[in-house]
Amino acid sequence: MSPRLVLLVGLLALLGTGCRNNEGAVKLTVSYSGFKPGCIRVGVRDAQGSGEPRTTELPGKGEPRSGSVTVAAFRESGWGTTLLVTAEAFETECSGTPVTIKAEEVAVNPGEVAAKELRLEATDADEDGYVSMATGGTDCDDTGREQHPGAQELCNDRDDNCDGRKDETFEVGQMCDVPDNGCKGAWTCNPQGARACVARPGQWRKDADNDGQGDKVGMGLTSCTQPLGYVANDLDCDDTNPQRFSGAPELCNAVDDNCDGVPDDGLQLNADCTGEGSCMGKRVCGTDGGVICNNPKPAMLYADNDSDTYGTADAGVMNCGPTRAGYVANSTDCDDTRAQVNPAAREICDSLDNNCDGTQDEGYSVGTACSPGYNCPGTTACVADGGTQCAFTTMPSNYYLDEDLDSHGKPDAGVLTCTPDAGYVPLGDDCDDGNPFTYANAPELCDQVDNNCQGTVDEGGVCPAGGGGWVSQSTTTSENWRSVTLWGAGGVWVTGSGNALRSRPPGETTFRNFDGHCAGDWYGISVDPVYKYAVLVGQGTAVAYHGPTDAACITPSAPAAADTHARGVTIFSLADGSTEAHIAGISMSNSDRGRVVSRTLGGDRANPNDVGPLMDVHGLSRDALFAVGGYLPGKGSTPRVYRFHQADNDWKTENVQDISGVVGEQLRGVWVVNSKLAYAVGNKGSVLMWNGSTWSKHSAPSGDDLLSVVAFGKSSIYVSTDNGKVFRYNGSTWTAMPATGGGGALNDIAASRPDDIWVVGSGGRILHWPQ
Repeated sequence: MSPRLVLLVGLLALLGTGCRNNEGAVKLTVSYSGFKPGCIRVGVRDAQGSGEPRTTELPGKGEPRSGSVTVAAFRESGWGTTLLVTAEAFETECSGTPVTIKAEEVAVNPGEVAAKELRLEATDADEDGYVSMATGGTDCDDTGREQHPGAQELCNDRDDNCDGRKDETFEVGQMCDVPDNGCKGAWTCNPQGARACVARPGQWRKDADNDGQGDKVGMGLTSCTQPLGYVANDLDCDDTNPQRFSGAPELCNAVDDNCDGVPDDGLQLNADCTGEGSCMGKRVCGTDGGVICNNPKPAMLYADNDSDTYGTADAGVMNCGPTRAGYVANSTDCDDTRAQVNPAAREICDSLDNNCDGTQDEGYSVGTACSPGYNCPGTTACVADGGTQCAFTTMPSNYYLDEDLDSHGKPDAGVLTCTPDAGYVPLGDDCDDGNPFTYANAPELCDQVDNNCQGTVDEGGVCPAGGGGWVSQSTTTSENWRSVTLWGAGGVWVTGSGNALRSRPPGETTFRNFDGHCAGDWYGISVDPVYKYAVLVGQGTAVAYHGPTDAACITPSAPAAADTHARGVTIFSLADGSTEAHIAGISMSNSDRGRVVSRTLGGDRANPNDVGPLMDVHGLSRDALFAVGGYLPGKGSTPRVYRFHQADNDWKTENVQDISGVVGEQLRGVWVVNSKLAYAVGNKGSVLMWNGSTWSKHSAPSGDDLLSVVAFGKSSIYVSTDNGKVFRYNGSTWTAMPATGGGGALNDIAASRPDDIWVVGSGGRILHWPQ
């Protein structure tokens, strides 16, 4: 089809005949002010993208700075009632970049003529037929008719032809031989517009970027011969960049490339432009320094009549940009009148091909097993609207996180499920999920805590008259008790320096004196859970065993802790029914190194890797087994935690010394609560917590040296200090427990529950809470 835009000559008469077109037309007037275009390109197209756009080209008419042309734009059959009309003005001929563009939509009904005016504005102040660069044209000086793109270039220090260069072909500034003169000269322009060779001694300028032009700012040199690296001109505005010099091509980069004082001049930035698919945009800089039109990329769109994001399967329309109201970028809807029918729809029992796969109602298997959610079992069943649902065969219940493993979870919203994850329980009535002895209706204990969640502490006469306190169980004031461990239901062992060893069996009220049975200086004690004897470890590779009624210690023939000043021991059962002991301490041969020795029925094994000096070890199994210590002041005092790795049968550092804010002091005690919780304490109020994967800094009670720790959960932690105090943590704050009496360090603490706590220390002190 040929273009249907014609000059409007007798327009109304022409439309009135009905022989030209009865689809309607636009009487389009293109007016211009400030300039007279050499050529005007007028276009019309369907605003919705149907059909092909139509254009025609016309010469500008009128005065040098104003005028207008009028055309008839006929609406094609198949177009919508909204047309997009455009007008582009050019300086000379309809090619290259237009000076200015205007585009507007106009409504055109069949059989009617709509009037529309597009106004184009630009500036040709000197009336030389070229528009100023500031208004989208190519005239670099719109104040005089001598400068424009068609002018002849003269030697006059001026860009006459507006090509971005001055005096090209005249070699201005280039070297030349001055007649009858011993000096070199440079070509310059004379008043007649020609060039002349003029001697310029003293005008040599640095040409650092080797672009043939000298530095405009720097100082020159005086010489009749050309110095190396200098030229006879000062035309370069940036002598550090060979791409910038007088006459260089101007790039679109916000930089004055041609040294005329104006960046990006002549590039018509932000002027209207048309790009791919006749889409309108603005002239902007491209990544390569060129100019591009930032018009939206045209896209083929399809009507989405049922608003289900899937378009009808037809030819579609071309659109400027990826979106249009009521259209989408696909044509995959097999029924665009029903929103429940599209390729992503769920197939339902309604005699329709809901998912557009060519089959109706497929996939319905009523009575078969399915998953209705919440990890519950279910079966497929039909519902009243012709669809199906997965019905529960077991209804889900709420389960609650139980961090302290007391079978009572946090009183929050819980998790609705049929198969709870490990650590979740059906009761959500725990008022403190960090203490396994505190939950709804729990037995009240004498522990300064509201165990039964009824709002009152230690009610029901659970404490002695006057409240709980530390009760001395000592029979002497001479021993320095260093370690205490529990055994059976109420039994306890204590040991320390000077061959000291005492035991109080379960059910008895006084300690049995075994002093002198085990010769040694003892630092740690633990009870074998299978064989029921106490294992003592201490200074100078000392390891000994003592039963509840033995008359003497059993000393192994082969030392279990060779080269070790032992400081701590922990024992637990293995899956085969045997037990395993782990002894931690300091190397006898090198006090800057630690030792961990593991003893089983198969023999002893020591850590092959170097570790720091160790002060304690504790664990419930090989999966959660830690040793702690660190270096003493004067030797780079830093804390250390090591974990046992079964795969390597060795101990590896947890790098707690790298944790921000951790006190740089030796750790003295460690306690593993369960497989996801452990605590370590040490000098200067160091407290660390392990959450099952990583260690972090924990709040501390004071700056005292913390010597030992025992814990039942995140809200039930007890520590003993070097100045004879015991602190309790309730999940938010540390509180000093009632005074223990006397002074000196409380070296160790052990407990079976918050109302059965033992601490031992210097001055022969053996104390029990609460009575």
